[in-house]
Amino acid sequence: MEILIAEDEKQIAGTLKKRFLEIGFHPMAVPNGEAALAAVEKIVFDVIILDWRMPKLSGLEVCKILREREIKAPIILLTALSDISNKVEALNAGADDYITKPFSFDELLARVNAVVRRFHSTTTELGFNNCTLNLVDHTLVKPNEIIKLSQKEYDLLKFFLKNKNSIVSKDQICQQAWGTKCSPLSNIVEVTIKNLRRKLESKTHKSYIRTIYGEGYIFFADEVLKH
Repeated sequence: MEILIAEDEKQIAGTLKKRFLEIGFHPMAVPNGEAALAAVEKIVFDVIILDWRMPKLSGLEVCKILREREIKAPIILLTALSDISNKVEALNAGADDYITKPFSFDELLARVNAVVRRFHSTTTELGFNNCTLNLVDHTLVKPNEIIKLSQKEYDLLKFFLKNKNSIVSKDQICQQAWGTKCSPLSNIVEVTIKNLRRKLESKTHKSYIRTIYGEGYIFFADEVLKH
């Protein structure tokens, strides 16, 4: 799970990042609101955690901007403010949840899992170019045609679409699409990517998946002419 933590208190940010890493998540910590907006432009996050009081832009302001930009990822606001009016203000700004400092990591983790479950229960499609991946029946649809995918091709494409236009490593793909760490000797990721790439190119005549040598892969959501 890709998590953005925007928190200007270094100790809190460091502790949260460490705890999320320990349970297999992929956290990114940034110190202010402007850095949070820049990160969201590059990476598709599963959940965004914003401290209310940050320099340059507050968490509340960042939340409003993200919703204006139609960023749909769940947002949790962290704050020392406990008045009910502040909670109402946060929810009206587009936040999915609100947690008051001090809090335990277990409580935050439970809130993260809850907002992500709610989000995925209402999200039924992921799109790119003129294709749509249906998350209910696991089909890939382009105008007037259904593209058949194996289960692992579906899992891989779903992961790519959640991280489109961002470089992802082989280990990230294994963890998220296979639910396990990659064996150095296994070529299952390469084989599945090769099959998915061939299938997409033959059906759409476009190239979406590029290999970034030494780093991993990137899925370009906008159509790229196949050479």
